[in-house]
Amino acid sequence: MLSSDGGSDGVPGGVLVVGLGIDIVELERVERSLERWGGRLVAKLMDPEEAALLPKDAPGRARALALAIAGKEAASKALGTGWSRGVRWRDVVVTAGPPTSVRLAGGALAAARRQGSRGETRGFVELRGPLAVGEVRLIA
Repeated sequence: MLSSDGGSDGVPGGVLVVGLGIDIVELERVERSLERWGGRLVAKLMDPEEAALLPKDAPGRARALALAIAGKEAASKALGTGWSRGVRWRDVVVTAGPPTSVRLAGGALAAARRQGSRGETRGFVELRGPLAVGEVRLIA
């Protein structure tokens, strides 16, 4: 395991990373999914409070949802569970920021604790052309 400063376990002042996840989402794919499924898609991925923060305009909504999906997928990889073992999409709440915030709840928080984390994360999401990129580090 590495600290965020590149050192090894036990580095004074270092942050111990116990899980790392990275994901890329195609913006066009999210746009098509929103056109087809609309609110049903959003309701599957987000709780009502998180969904209420999405922009109302179609392009802004698709961009924000793509960023959230990239962050949520990255978190599921950092947890090492994917969307199984009691971890649900709604258990990971991504706020694009700035700064990016990734909050774990429910099954995601339980999975983080099994890995030796209190559920603290460091997250990053951004749009790069037609792609949304997410990175999440699970901190001990």
